[in-house]
Amino acid sequence: MMLNSWAGIVKTILKRLPKNDYPVLNTRLFVLIWLHLIFDKSLGSLRDLFFRLNHQGIAVDLSTFSKASKNRDYQAFNQIYVSLNSELKKRKGKREHPLYAIDSTVITLTSKLFWMSGYHQMKLVMGVDAETGSIGESHVHFGFSNDESFADLMMTTVPENGIAVEDRGFCGFENLLEMSKSGILFIVRIKNNYKLEFSEEGELVYIGSKKQVKCRVISFCDLETKTEYRFATNVDIEIMSNEEIAEGYRQRWAIEILWKFLKMPLKLDRLMTKNVNGVTIQIYTILIVYLILQLMQIPQIYGNTLLNKLRYVNLILSQEGNLISLSERLFSSACM
Repeated sequence: MMLNSWAGIVKTILKRLPKNDYPVLNTRLFVLIWLHLIFDKSLGSLRDLFFRLNHQGIAVDLSTFSKASKNRDYQAFNQIYVSLNSELKKRKGKREHPLYAIDSTVITLTSKLFWMSGYHQMKLVMGVDAETGSIGESHVHFGFSNDESFADLMMTTVPENGIAVEDRGFCGFENLLEMSKSGILFIVRIKNNYKLEFSEEGELVYIGSKKQVKCRVISFCDLETKTEYRFATNVDIEIMSNEEIAEGYRQRWAIEILWKFLKMPLKLDRLMTKNVNGVTIQIYTILIVYLILQLMQIPQIYGNTLLNKLRYVNLILSQEGNLISLSERLFSSACM
Protein backbone atom coordinates (compact mmCIF):
# COMPACT_ATOMS: atom_id res chain seq x y z
CA MET A 1 0.00 0.00 0.00
CA MET A 2 1.35 3.44 -0.87
CA LEU A 3 2.64 5.25 2.22
CA ASN A 4 1.83 8.82 3.15
CA SER A 5 5.45 9.90 3.58
CA TRP A 6 7.31 11.53 0.73
CA ALA A 7 10.11 8.95 0.82
CA GLY A 8 7.59 6.09 0.91
CA ILE A 9 5.72 7.41 -2.14
CA VAL A 10 8.96 7.94 -4.10
CA LYS A 11 10.18 4.45 -3.23
CA THR A 12 6.89 2.90 -4.31
CA ILE A 13 7.18 4.69 -7.67
CA LEU A 14 10.79 3.63 -8.24
CA LYS A 15 10.17 -0.03 -7.39
CA ARG A 16 8.09 -0.33 -10.56
CA LEU A 17 10.81 1.05 -12.83
CA PRO A 18 13.55 -1.07 -14.45
CA LYS A 19 17.13 -0.27 -13.49
CA ASN A 20 18.96 -2.41 -16.04
CA ASP A 21 17.14 -1.66 -19.30
CA TYR A 22 19.75 0.81 -20.58
CA PRO A 23 23.52 0.38 -20.04
CA VAL A 24 24.30 4.07 -19.40
CA LEU A 25 21.13 5.77 -18.17
CA ASN A 26 18.47 3.32 -17.00
CA THR A 27 14.81 4.27 -16.69
CA ARG A 28 14.87 4.49 -12.89
CA LEU A 29 17.81 6.90 -12.92
CA PHE A 30 16.28 8.85 -15.79
CA VAL A 31 13.02 9.37 -13.85
CA LEU A 32 14.96 10.22 -10.66
CA ILE A 33 16.89 12.99 -12.39
CA TRP A 34 13.70 14.53 -13.76
CA LEU A 35 11.99 14.32 -10.35
CA HIS A 36 14.94 15.98 -8.64
CA LEU A 37 14.97 18.73 -11.28
CA ILE A 38 11.32 19.64 -10.56
CA PHE A 39 11.40 19.10 -6.79
CA ASP A 40 14.51 21.20 -6.16
CA LYS A 41 13.48 24.87 -6.20
CA SER A 42 17.13 26.02 -6.18
CA LEU A 43 17.81 24.61 -9.65
CA GLY A 44 17.36 26.85 -12.66
CA SER A 45 18.65 24.63 -15.47
CA LEU A 46 19.83 21.16 -16.40
CA ARG A 47 23.45 22.35 -16.30
CA ASP A 48 22.99 23.46 -12.68
CA LEU A 49 21.71 19.99 -11.78
CA PHE A 50 24.43 18.03 -13.57
CA PHE A 51 27.19 20.28 -12.19
CA ARG A 52 25.91 19.48 -8.69
CA LEU A 53 25.48 15.75 -9.32
CA ASN A 54 28.91 15.34 -10.92
CA HIS A 55 30.60 17.11 -7.99
CA GLN A 56 28.69 14.92 -5.55
CA GLY A 57 30.22 11.80 -7.05
CA ILE A 58 27.35 10.75 -9.34
CA ALA A 59 28.62 9.96 -12.83
CA VAL A 60 25.78 11.07 -15.07
CA ASP A 61 26.23 12.84 -18.39
CA LEU A 62 24.18 15.82 -19.53
CA SER A 63 24.52 14.88 -23.21
CA THR A 64 23.19 11.34 -22.61
CA PHE A 65 20.30 12.70 -20.54
CA SER A 66 19.39 15.23 -23.26
CA LYS A 67 19.37 12.55 -25.94
CA ALA A 68 17.20 10.32 -23.75
CA SER A 69 14.75 13.20 -23.18
CA LYS A 70 14.51 13.72 -26.93
CA ASN A 71 14.12 10.11 -28.03
CA ARG A 72 12.75 7.90 -25.23
CA ASP A 73 9.10 6.98 -24.89
CA TYR A 74 7.39 8.95 -22.10
CA GLN A 75 5.03 6.08 -21.23
CA ALA A 76 6.92 5.35 -18.00
CA PHE A 77 6.05 8.86 -16.81
CA ASN A 78 2.46 8.52 -18.00
CA GLN A 79 2.02 5.28 -16.05
CA ILE A 80 3.30 6.92 -12.85
CA TYR A 81 0.96 9.85 -13.42
CA VAL A 82 -2.09 7.62 -13.96
CA SER A 83 -1.25 5.49 -10.89
CA LEU A 84 -0.82 8.47 -8.56
CA ASN A 85 -3.95 10.20 -9.82
CA SER A 86 -5.99 7.02 -9.30
CA GLU A 87 -4.63 6.78 -5.75
CA LEU A 88 -5.60 10.39 -5.04
CA LYS A 89 -9.14 9.87 -6.37
CA LYS A 90 -9.46 6.71 -4.29
CA ARG A 91 -8.41 8.49 -1.11
CA LYS A 92 -10.79 11.40 -1.66
CA GLY A 93 -13.75 9.11 -2.32
CA LYS A 94 -16.81 9.66 -4.50
CA ARG A 95 -19.19 12.59 -4.20
CA GLU A 96 -22.62 13.09 -5.73
CA HIS A 97 -21.82 15.99 -8.10
CA PRO A 98 -18.14 17.00 -8.02
CA LEU A 99 -17.27 20.30 -9.68
CA TYR A 100 -14.70 19.73 -12.43
CA ALA A 101 -13.00 22.93 -13.62
CA ILE A 102 -11.64 22.81 -17.19
CA ASP A 103 -9.23 25.33 -18.64
CA SER A 104 -6.01 25.77 -20.62
CA THR A 105 -2.75 27.62 -20.17
CA VAL A 106 -0.27 28.77 -22.80
CA ILE A 107 3.54 28.62 -22.61
CA THR A 108 5.43 30.80 -25.08
CA LEU A 109 8.27 28.96 -26.83
CA THR A 110 11.33 31.20 -27.22
CA SER A 111 13.90 28.70 -28.48
CA LYS A 112 14.94 29.01 -32.14
CA LEU A 113 14.81 25.19 -32.38
CA PHE A 114 11.07 25.30 -31.72
CA TRP A 115 10.61 28.19 -34.15
CA MET A 116 12.45 26.26 -36.87
CA SER A 117 9.93 23.46 -36.35
CA GLY A 118 7.08 25.93 -36.70
CA TYR A 119 6.12 26.02 -33.01
CA HIS A 120 5.75 29.35 -31.21
CA GLN A 121 3.63 28.26 -28.28
CA MET A 122 2.48 25.22 -26.34
CA LYS A 123 -0.99 24.83 -24.84
CA LEU A 124 -1.76 22.56 -21.89
CA VAL A 125 -5.45 21.69 -21.44
CA MET A 126 -6.81 19.74 -18.48
CA GLY A 127 -9.37 19.65 -15.72
CA VAL A 128 -9.13 19.56 -11.94
CA ASP A 129 -11.57 18.53 -9.23
CA ALA A 130 -12.20 21.86 -7.51
CA GLU A 131 -12.49 20.22 -4.07
CA THR A 132 -10.00 17.34 -4.01
CA GLY A 133 -7.32 18.61 -6.40
CA SER A 134 -7.26 15.40 -8.45
CA ILE A 135 -6.65 16.04 -12.13
CA GLY A 136 -7.97 14.51 -15.31
CA GLU A 137 -6.19 13.48 -18.45
CA SER A 138 -4.03 16.32 -19.76
CA HIS A 139 -3.59 17.27 -23.40
CA VAL A 140 -0.44 18.96 -24.72
CA HIS A 141 -0.69 20.80 -28.01
CA PHE A 142 2.12 22.56 -29.86
CA GLY A 143 0.84 25.38 -32.05
CA PHE A 144 -2.07 27.81 -32.11
CA SER A 145 -5.59 26.60 -31.40
CA ASN A 146 -8.60 27.85 -29.46
CA ASP A 147 -9.98 26.16 -26.36
CA GLU A 148 -13.15 24.98 -28.07
CA SER A 149 -11.15 22.69 -30.37
CA PHE A 150 -10.33 20.60 -27.27
CA ALA A 151 -13.91 20.41 -26.05
CA ASP A 152 -14.53 16.85 -27.33
CA LEU A 153 -11.34 15.57 -25.69
CA MET A 154 -12.13 17.23 -22.36
CA MET A 155 -15.67 15.82 -22.30
CA THR A 156 -14.20 12.33 -21.85
CA THR A 157 -12.34 13.42 -18.69
CA VAL A 158 -15.38 14.68 -16.76
CA PRO A 159 -15.99 12.25 -13.85
CA GLU A 160 -19.24 10.34 -13.54
CA ASN A 161 -22.01 12.66 -12.32
CA GLY A 162 -19.47 15.49 -12.34
CA ILE A 163 -20.29 19.04 -13.38
CA ALA A 164 -17.96 20.57 -15.97
CA VAL A 165 -17.21 24.21 -15.12
CA GLU A 166 -15.83 26.15 -18.09
CA ASP A 167 -15.10 29.76 -19.01
CA ARG A 168 -16.02 31.63 -22.19
CA GLY A 169 -13.33 29.85 -24.22
CA PHE A 170 -15.56 26.74 -24.22
CA CYS A 171 -18.92 28.50 -24.68
CA GLY A 172 -19.35 27.76 -28.38
CA PHE A 173 -22.70 26.42 -29.47
CA GLU A 174 -21.33 23.06 -30.66
CA ASN A 175 -19.73 22.38 -27.27
CA LEU A 176 -22.95 23.21 -25.39
CA LEU A 177 -24.96 21.05 -27.77
CA GLU A 178 -22.64 18.05 -27.54
CA MET A 179 -22.56 18.16 -23.74
CA SER A 180 -26.34 18.39 -23.63
CA LYS A 181 -26.72 15.41 -25.99
CA SER A 182 -24.22 13.29 -24.07
CA GLY A 183 -25.84 14.06 -20.72
CA ILE A 184 -22.78 15.81 -19.26
CA LEU A 185 -23.73 18.37 -16.64
CA PHE A 186 -22.10 21.76 -17.20
CA ILE A 187 -21.82 25.34 -15.99
CA VAL A 188 -20.40 27.57 -18.72
CA ARG A 189 -19.98 31.31 -18.73
CA ILE A 190 -21.41 32.56 -22.02
CA LYS A 191 -20.80 35.78 -23.90
CA ASN A 192 -23.12 38.65 -23.13
CA ASN A 193 -23.96 39.15 -26.81
CA TYR A 194 -25.62 35.72 -27.08
CA LYS A 195 -29.31 36.12 -27.84
CA LEU A 196 -31.71 34.64 -25.31
CA GLU A 197 -35.26 33.56 -26.03
CA PHE A 198 -37.55 32.91 -23.10
CA SER A 199 -39.99 30.02 -23.09
CA GLU A 200 -42.35 28.56 -20.52
CA GLU A 201 -39.92 25.70 -19.88
CA GLY A 202 -36.88 27.89 -19.52
CA GLU A 203 -34.56 29.86 -21.73
CA LEU A 204 -32.92 28.96 -25.02
CA VAL A 205 -29.37 29.99 -25.81
CA TYR A 206 -28.93 30.15 -29.54
CA ILE A 207 -26.63 31.40 -32.28
CA GLY A 208 -28.43 32.30 -35.49
CA SER A 209 -32.06 31.56 -36.19
CA LYS A 210 -31.98 27.76 -36.46
CA LYS A 211 -29.30 26.41 -34.13
CA GLN A 212 -30.34 26.32 -30.50
CA VAL A 213 -29.73 24.44 -27.28
CA LYS A 214 -32.05 24.49 -24.29
CA CYS A 215 -30.60 25.26 -20.87
CA ARG A 216 -30.98 27.49 -17.84
CA VAL A 217 -29.37 30.91 -18.13
CA ILE A 218 -28.48 32.74 -14.93
CA SER A 219 -27.38 36.37 -14.86
CA PHE A 220 -25.49 38.11 -12.08
CA CYS A 221 -24.03 41.59 -11.85
CA ASP A 222 -20.85 42.62 -10.08
CA LEU A 223 -21.81 46.02 -8.64
CA GLU A 224 -18.18 47.06 -8.06
CA THR A 225 -17.05 46.53 -11.65
CA LYS A 226 -20.54 46.92 -13.13
CA THR A 227 -20.00 43.70 -15.07
CA GLU A 228 -22.76 41.27 -16.02
CA TYR A 229 -22.05 37.54 -15.85
CA ARG A 230 -24.19 35.00 -17.69
CA PHE A 231 -23.98 31.29 -16.98
CA ALA A 232 -25.56 28.56 -19.08
CA THR A 233 -26.22 25.27 -17.33
CA ASN A 234 -28.21 22.09 -17.73
CA VAL A 235 -28.08 21.32 -13.99
CA ASP A 236 -31.59 21.00 -12.62
CA ILE A 237 -32.67 23.69 -10.20
CA GLU A 238 -33.51 20.99 -7.65
CA ILE A 239 -29.82 20.03 -7.64
CA MET A 240 -28.33 23.54 -7.62
CA SER A 241 -30.12 26.84 -7.10
CA ASN A 242 -29.18 29.96 -9.06
CA GLU A 243 -26.96 31.15 -6.21
CA GLU A 244 -25.25 27.75 -6.03
CA ILE A 245 -24.59 27.86 -9.79
CA ALA A 246 -22.83 31.20 -9.35
CA GLU A 247 -20.83 29.80 -6.44
CA GLY A 248 -20.05 26.70 -8.49
CA TYR A 249 -18.59 28.83 -11.26
CA ARG A 250 -16.51 30.68 -8.68
CA GLN A 251 -14.93 27.32 -7.81
CA ARG A 252 -13.46 27.33 -11.32
CA TRP A 253 -10.76 29.50 -9.81
CA ALA A 254 -9.20 26.27 -8.48
CA ILE A 255 -7.64 25.60 -11.87
CA GLU A 256 -6.21 29.14 -12.04
CA ILE A 257 -4.54 28.50 -8.68
CA LEU A 258 -3.25 25.21 -10.09
CA TRP A 259 -1.73 26.96 -13.12
CA LYS A 260 0.03 29.43 -10.83
CA PHE A 261 1.50 26.63 -8.71
CA LEU A 262 2.63 24.61 -11.74
CA LYS A 263 4.21 27.63 -13.41
CA MET A 264 6.02 29.16 -10.46
CA PRO A 265 7.24 26.61 -7.84
CA LEU A 266 7.10 23.64 -10.25
CA LYS A 267 8.78 25.41 -13.21
CA LEU A 268 6.19 24.93 -15.95
CA ASP A 269 7.23 28.35 -17.28
CA ARG A 270 10.88 27.23 -17.51
CA LEU A 271 11.10 24.55 -20.18
CA MET A 272 14.32 22.62 -19.67
CA THR A 273 14.54 20.97 -23.10
CA LYS A 274 14.15 22.24 -26.64
CA ASN A 275 12.22 19.40 -28.26
CA VAL A 276 8.61 18.21 -28.17
CA ASN A 277 9.29 14.89 -26.45
CA GLY A 278 11.42 16.48 -23.73
CA VAL A 279 8.77 19.12 -23.00
CA THR A 280 6.11 16.41 -22.78
CA ILE A 281 8.26 14.49 -20.28
CA GLN A 282 8.77 17.66 -18.23
CA ILE A 283 5.01 18.29 -18.11
CA TYR A 284 4.34 14.73 -16.95
CA THR A 285 7.06 15.08 -14.30
CA ILE A 286 5.53 18.35 -13.06
CA LEU A 287 2.11 16.69 -12.76
CA ILE A 288 3.69 13.71 -10.97
CA VAL A 289 5.35 16.04 -8.45
CA TYR A 290 2.03 17.85 -7.95
CA LEU A 291 0.26 14.54 -7.22
CA ILE A 292 3.01 13.42 -4.83
CA LEU A 293 2.60 16.66 -2.90
CA GLN A 294 -1.16 16.11 -2.79
CA LEU A 295 -0.75 12.57 -1.44
CA MET A 296 2.07 13.07 1.05
CA GLN A 297 1.74 14.09 4.66
CA ILE A 298 4.31 16.08 6.62
CA PRO A 299 4.69 16.98 10.32
CA GLN A 300 2.12 19.60 11.27
CA ILE A 301 4.83 22.02 12.40
CA TYR A 302 5.80 22.60 8.75
CA GLY A 303 2.25 23.48 7.62
CA ASN A 304 -0.04 21.66 5.22
CA THR A 305 -0.23 23.63 1.98
CA LEU A 306 1.34 22.32 -1.23
CA LEU A 307 4.02 25.00 -1.01
CA ASN A 308 4.78 24.00 2.60
CA LYS A 309 5.16 20.40 1.46
CA LEU A 310 7.49 21.43 -1.36
CA ARG A 311 9.63 23.41 1.08
CA TYR A 312 9.74 20.37 3.35
CA VAL A 313 10.99 18.21 0.45
CA ASN A 314 13.64 20.81 -0.35
CA LEU A 315 14.76 20.68 3.29
CA ILE A 316 15.21 16.89 2.97
CA LEU A 317 17.10 17.28 -0.32
CA SER A 318 19.44 19.86 1.21
CA GLN A 319 20.26 17.39 3.98
CA GLU A 320 20.62 14.35 1.72
CA GLY A 321 22.41 16.12 -1.14
CA ASN A 322 20.28 14.74 -3.97
CA LEU A 323 17.36 12.46 -4.71
CA ILE A 324 19.57 9.79 -6.31
CA SER A 325 21.64 9.26 -3.17
CA LEU A 326 18.48 9.25 -1.06
CA SER A 327 16.88 6.59 -3.27
CA GLU A 328 19.95 4.35 -2.94
CA ARG A 329 19.76 4.67 0.82
CA LEU A 330 16.03 3.86 0.76
CA PHE A 331 16.56 0.68 -1.25
CA SER A 332 19.55 -0.41 0.83
CA SER A 333 17.54 0.04 4.03
CA ALA A 334 15.43 -2.85 5.27
CA CYS A 335 12.52 -0.60 6.19
CA MET A 336 10.43 1.77 4.05
